[in-house]
Amino acid sequence: MKIKLIQILLFSSLVSFGQETAGYNKAEAPNDFSYVAGGNSSLFVYVMPTTSFGYKKNKRQLDLVEVTYVKNQDNSLDFNFTKKRTDNSSFISSKNFKFGTYLLIIYTPGVSTGFSKILRNNSGTIFRSGYNNNFQWSYKYFRGNINSTIQPNFKYILPFKEGETVKPVDLSSVESVTFNSQLPKEWKSYSFSFDETQSVKAIRKGVVIDIENNFEIDTLKIVDYYSNHNSISVEHNDGTVANYKGFHKNKIIVKLGETVFPQTELGELAKFNSKSLYRLYLSLYYYKTINGKNLNNISTSDDYEILYLRPKFFQNGKAIELKNGNNYKVQFDEKTLYKEMRRKEIKKHKSNKL
Repeated sequence: MKIKLIQILLFSSLVSFGQETAGYNKAEAPNDFSYVAGGNSSLFVYVMPTTSFGYKKNKRQLDLVEVTYVKNQDNSLDFNFTKKRTDNSSFISSKNFKFGTYLLIIYTPGVSTGFSKILRNNSGTIFRSGYNNNFQWSYKYFRGNINSTIQPNFKYILPFKEGETVKPVDLSSVESVTFNSQLPKEWKSYSFSFDETQSVKAIRKGVVIDIENNFEIDTLKIVDYYSNHNSISVEHNDGTVANYKGFHKNKIIVKLGETVFPQTELGELAKFNSKSLYRLYLSLYYYKTINGKNLNNISTSDDYEILYLRPKFFQNGKAIELKNGNNYKVQFDEKTLYKEMRRKEIKKHKSNKL
């Protein structure tokens, strides 16, 4: 499924009863780059841009993942990677760095498939090779924890203050309503509306990988959906990504690369329109190869797709799917709250509550 990035305002006449409309997540995958190294330490670089989920490379933007090798005393080679992100680096600035997990594939001539590795850390060793003379290689990388093992029955916590009563509304996608096209694969997304601003909380432990904080809503208009929302994306341990949309400009309080926990405050909702509504859009998605394609055989972003998750939320000790228009109370127990936290994180969380 190709993601079309569109900018459109949908007025109330386009929305069917009982549903609202939402746009696709802006799930970007960086352009693919290929490198060739020959002989000892000489490195020749060439760039092969490909189309990837609507993301276009800026002319001044360089590569987000660098692969190098070191020759050992036994003539073997250690291949290492580094995600470039420091402000002082001439390679790339943190402004352009994309946080989160990447899939790296290394190719060698004459071998039909590559060697793949999921990169979760900012740097590390990929593998050791016995080749040392006239060894040619190239690599590509793709954003996302592709083909990760999803936890479909994970108990998420509703994204608001404990004790708050909320009413989720199922969403249709912008494209399906506007262009009468098919819904994205396994599409699921919610909106939560309020008469006053709300503090939005994280639904699960994860790392903030994207923040959009550039948009101001025209509150004089009556509309049902804006394509441009201030948003936060959080990547979870199992490769799923939660996308939260609807924040007030400059009231997002988390930072890129920050680890958040269930009930961590992310920011405040913006006024949606002249109806004095405040609205959060929430969706979860993950990455899978097309038709079970092996990770080692991925060539472009056309070889994998984004699928949407039907999350289950904590209610009275159980994990349940939310039903359209029903009221739910934000609740959780300690087991759910601390499920993915380390001992030090739990201790720090408890001390902050005192």
